[in-house]
Amino acid sequence: MTFCSFRKANHRGFGLTAAFAALVIVLAFFAVSRTQDQAVLIYSTLPRLAAGLLSGALLGLGGAVFQRVFTNPLAEPSLLGITGGAALSMAASLIFVPVLWSHGYQLVALAGAALALIIVLAVAWGPRLSSQTLILTGVMINLLCNAAYAILVLFNHDFLSNLLTWQAGSLQQSGWRPTVRLAVLLALAVGPLGLLERPLRLLALGDGGAAGLGLSVRTTKLLLLVLASSLAAFVAAEFGQIGLIGLAAPALSRAIWRQPHPGLLKAAVTGALLLSVTDQFMRLLASFAGDLPVGAAAGLLAGPVLIFLARRGENTAPVTMPTFTPRGRDFGKTLAVLTLILGVVFTLALFFGRGEEGWAIAGKADLAFIWRWRFPPLLAAASAGFCLALAGLLLQRLLRNPLASPDILGIGHGAGLALAIAFIILPTVGVATKFTITSTGAATAIFIVTILGARSRFEPTRMLLLGVGLASTANAMLVLALAGGGQRGAALLGWFAGMTAGADLASGVSALAVGMACLLVSLCMHRQIDLIALDDKTATSFGVGVRCTRLIVLGVAALATAAGTMVVGPISFIGLMVPHFAAVLGFRKTASISVASALIGALIMTACEWLARNLAWPWPLSPSLLAALVGGPWFLWHLRRQSLDQPLSS
Repeated sequence: MTFCSFRKANHRGFGLTAAFAALVIVLAFFAVSRTQDQAVLIYSTLPRLAAGLLSGALLGLGGAVFQRVFTNPLAEPSLLGITGGAALSMAASLIFVPVLWSHGYQLVALAGAALALIIVLAVAWGPRLSSQTLILTGVMINLLCNAAYAILVLFNHDFLSNLLTWQAGSLQQSGWRPTVRLAVLLALAVGPLGLLERPLRLLALGDGGAAGLGLSVRTTKLLLLVLASSLAAFVAAEFGQIGLIGLAAPALSRAIWRQPHPGLLKAAVTGALLLSVTDQFMRLLASFAGDLPVGAAAGLLAGPVLIFLARRGENTAPVTMPTFTPRGRDFGKTLAVLTLILGVVFTLALFFGRGEEGWAIAGKADLAFIWRWRFPPLLAAASAGFCLALAGLLLQRLLRNPLASPDILGIGHGAGLALAIAFIILPTVGVATKFTITSTGAATAIFIVTILGARSRFEPTRMLLLGVGLASTANAMLVLALAGGGQRGAALLGWFAGMTAGADLASGVSALAVGMACLLVSLCMHRQIDLIALDDKTATSFGVGVRCTRLIVLGVAALATAAGTMVVGPISFIGLMVPHFAAVLGFRKTASISVASALIGALIMTACEWLARNLAWPWPLSPSLLAALVGGPWFLWHLRRQSLDQPLSS
């Protein structure tokens, strides 16, 4: 960047930031002018304004650190499990040890967030504190904590209903104490993070390059991530889960200042203004649309921001996929073993289980019961696992990002939103109609991402930002549809949580047929997908039509996602983590890892469907939630083994 262009970018950045600040001032003035009671003004309105600025600054600061440490545009301060740990600790303590709340729920939330962070660092601890291992471990801990939290809520819904307000995120105030605590935290954090600005720049060179310049990579990463996670943990403890500000603020800051790394302070200012605008805008709409918590509102409004930024050219350094040490296996035999295990588990799940007389093995007299009540949910769960795992694998290969999954790209939420709206409007929906509706929703999401991403030639990072923005908006609209759908909306909660107890045979057969067709297409295109997984230039040099291939594979992933979502709802664990399970087993090429992912996804969902049916009989659980609880610890163990095997040099 020349001096003139740098000066021009600075003038533009100051101008846009000033305009943004002016908007906040106008909204704040309007909020103050509407407050008639002086006590409400001093102890509610003004503290809320200050809380929005401080919370946004802390989240923007933490998000900028995370995205620069991981060189990943999807990184945010809650990535290392702190929000999931905080929510689980609050729910568990309220049920089992309520006396802990006598000193304030903030300490309970902070303790849970700290414990989750310690577990993540312990699993990922290695010679270089690998960024990819940290990412996968943090995502897995979040999924585990959220699954455990959901199960606690399922069995103690009335007792834990008050936590829903905290989980949704709210800046409502009745005094200055939370705001003062955050102000002190921000003042204490600015100095250390300012001193770590130069080491943060060196990390952009890669672990090997930074170490070659004398930087202690592991120590620097540890300090930065602990500091940034602490900022987000304190915000979550005070005001609940405020989504996407830590993700959107750094991206918006880069766009405003037109710099790849505009500085932590600029990201903090952008985050403060973004959250304040969102909160005050929601206050204005409260008289028309009701009180919408700022956490949900941030997800609704930050989505279009991310889409706009990706459309305008938001970009970062390329993200490398994690690698796992091969174990020298015969992959053909491994696939045969996986198929055999799937068949055995499926058969046992059909014939063995709990009933009115306890545990029993079904006989010939029970075949009609098995065909009517056990076979359809098992087939539906296995088919959904098959489809979602395959879709996740294709998206991670296509976009070269370990965090890519059907829900991250907006496909799952698009399909789920379409089906939710249809359920609310239509009293009964058949299987063919279900698949048509979910396919339409998934295809619409893909169409929007494709149209918006065509300008950047479907560059993976921008596609991911577009997908995250679309998913955020669709998810917020899905929550509003569920909340405003009355009894029909409430009936969708089981499907939204991944329940399969009411699945019919036609749904399972349809999902399996679609999954097999999508697998066949991926096998036919395995060479093109493998080359695109390297980089676009390499694929083009070997004669691959990158844009055409991406469109076809995105369409295949959309169909597989629609089929899986139709059965179990918009779940995230299978599509996100199962491809990494297959990588742990040593699979590399698309031809083998696609089959392995599909088999592992079907196996996990089959086993979890059996557990969900029997653990709390006669009340069914969600196999999707149990999948995270069952598969998570195994995956963490393999990540720990891999972190110990990391070489000292990159």
